[in-house]
Amino acid sequence: MKNIVFIFTLICSISFSQNKFTVYFDTDSDQLKLNELTRFDDFFRNKKVKFTKLIGYCDYRASNRYNDTLAFNRAKFVSHIIEKVTNQKQIEIEVKGENFQQDANLSLNRKVEIYYEEIETVAINDLNNQVATAKVGDKLVLKKLYFYNRSGIFRPESRPVLEELLAVMKNHPKLKIEIQGHICCQEGTDIENTSEVRALAVYNYLKDNNIDPKRLNYKSFGSTKPIHKIPEKNEEERNENRRVEIQIIEN
Repeated sequence: MKNIVFIFTLICSISFSQNKFTVYFDTDSDQLKLNELTRFDDFFRNKKVKFTKLIGYCDYRASNRYNDTLAFNRAKFVSHIIEKVTNQKQIEIEVKGENFQQDANLSLNRKVEIYYEEIETVAINDLNNQVATAKVGDKLVLKKLYFYNRSGIFRPESRPVLEELLAVMKNHPKLKIEIQGHICCQEGTDIENTSEVRALAVYNYLKDNNIDPKRLNYKSFGSTKPIHKIPEKNEEERNENRRVEIQIIEN
């Protein structure tokens, strides 16, 4: 079985080829419907890209001024989506409105063209390397694993971390772990059980992706094992205290 290549720390070289992906909008709408959002997500899910330009379009109906504004809002909507799930901001936006060669099928004119460059990467995996050299009892922090405030709901940018952990579990079939949740900022009881909910969320993600539950356990520590003394001095210390770790039980 070939070793799985994990993407965590990236040394990147950007290719010179310019690529295009197009999303389509309903009449008079500047927001994508669910099916187009899903198509957009499916297309870029496993790609490492640099977004370079967004061009907004409309069909010829309504006034030129109205169509220019609508085309801009469509491009801006796509830009906001990209900003939420990547670190890329201030992507160039161009507006053509109705001023282009219109297709007879008007639905094909209500669109945003997304221009991007694919990034060729050489991957150096952090978590997999740590697991490969870890001893029983060692604890490894799941870095860049983010949740919505006071919940066990993963933020979109957490997906690469979860996928990496899943791949590690598959690549090390004898590995057993305990998933440990921690919170920051408050001493004493974790009244809302946030640390447990988050540890359980990671447990369920692995279990739902066919990792044997016998290889998994989860535990909540609340704020009883902070890395930095509470109250923390700054946001960096708070981020390091609110964390999910895995402890190696068997490997």
